[in-house]
Amino acid sequence: MNIKKLFFHIVVILLWVGIIFAALYFPNWKLAPYEKNSITIFAWGDILDPEIISEFERKTGIKIHLNFYSSNEELLVKLRATETLGYDLIIPSDYAVPLLIKENLLKELAKTKLTFINDLNPLLMGHFFDPENRYSIPFEWEIFGLGVDQDFFHNVDFQPSWQLLFEPTFPYKIAMLNDPVEAVSFAALYLYQNTEKLSQEELAGVRNLLIGQKKSVEAYADFRADYFLATKNCPVALASSSYIWRSKRIFPFIKFVIPKEGTFITIENLCIPILSKKEELVYQFINYLYTPESMTKHYKLFGFFPASLKVQDIQDELDRRLILGTKEDFSKYHFFKNLAPMKEIRDLWVEVKMSN
Repeated sequence: MNIKKLFFHIVVILLWVGIIFAALYFPNWKLAPYEKNSITIFAWGDILDPEIISEFERKTGIKIHLNFYSSNEELLVKLRATETLGYDLIIPSDYAVPLLIKENLLKELAKTKLTFINDLNPLLMGHFFDPENRYSIPFEWEIFGLGVDQDFFHNVDFQPSWQLLFEPTFPYKIAMLNDPVEAVSFAALYLYQNTEKLSQEELAGVRNLLIGQKKSVEAYADFRADYFLATKNCPVALASSSYIWRSKRIFPFIKFVIPKEGTFITIENLCIPILSKKEELVYQFINYLYTPESMTKHYKLFGFFPASLKVQDIQDELDRRLILGTKEDFSKYHFFKNLAPMKEIRDLWVEVKMSN
């Protein structure tokens, strides 16, 4: 009797393990019948406007299923585990694209089916992660800079420089990014104008700069740096443009500045997974996303800069200048790369965090 009960419990446990595994790694397995007139999108949680999706569904009859991830690393793990089965459209960041290409997880795009291709900002095309844009097209992008409390610097000789973050001329608190690759990248840009590869001597200089900076750091924050600025805990915060943009709408004392030494950008891209069998439906959706009305709505809702030059009604002067930037402007923008082996960067970051 006890053996039967034990066997029953083991079967139940194994059944639940199988269900959980299937839910995590095989989201296309559904009890409902296969929907021929639908597509499944794997995306960031704050990048697609629900109203635009609803409008598309009403006008076309194509059902959109959304799955979300919180990091490119999560996206990569899921796609590797499923070999992309169950996904029809994904939105990876720039550095994730070459990894997906290398592992043969993406289809080549049929650009003749893209009605908006001539409207894309050419300065967002042809970069290191997909030089011919064979597998990806830019959708939205953002730029990193400093959120600044204008009240705090009202009577101060203000210069937009990374010195405000790393070596201020008088004491105040700052909000700093919590990502070691990004932190090292900003420090290397400030110290050496180096965004490719660091020597051991340069890496030591970056470590010393970040350790010296720590006494001024109110918080290391990836997504909440603008909170410390808005609550006046810090007069300077390093953050992406979309986060400062959202705070700036509510708190007029916040200003977003691009340091004179240059900065970093990230581009979010649309890609079609290799095993998708719904390309015709996907191209319909992509073309709808890139209409001027859709691009404008996305910009106004989330604050990401659109890849299309047809976006309408840009009220903010800085935003307009950035979105319609020149080749000279973009020459000062860089992409995040591993400037040293990841183990060395992680070890450096542990030293910074443990320093007094």
